[in-house]
Amino acid sequence: MRIKNLLLAFRDQGPFTRFCKNLVKGHVLGLFHKRSHFRDTGAAKISYSTKQSATKAAASMAKKTGVWFSNYKCVFCDGYHIGKNRENKT
Repeated sequence: MRIKNLLLAFRDQGPFTRFCKNLVKGHVLGLFHKRSHFRDTGAAKISYSTKQSATKAAASMAKKTGVWFSNYKCVFCDGYHIGKNRENKT
């Protein structure tokens, strides 16, 4: 885990009010879980080089599956990943 990625991941949670809401719900702590970078199979998740490409992929997945996906900055690698949380929105 690099300090640069950690700072970018926290900044990606902004604005500050959103960061606080995510911190209270425990979503920010999920950034440090091994599943934020790896699938349950142990394989690494697809890494997107920019936030824009991850946003586009998340929208495509949402359209395809009917489930809401979001993107986030990974603290373990230099990329962005997409995923959904337990409180998934449809």
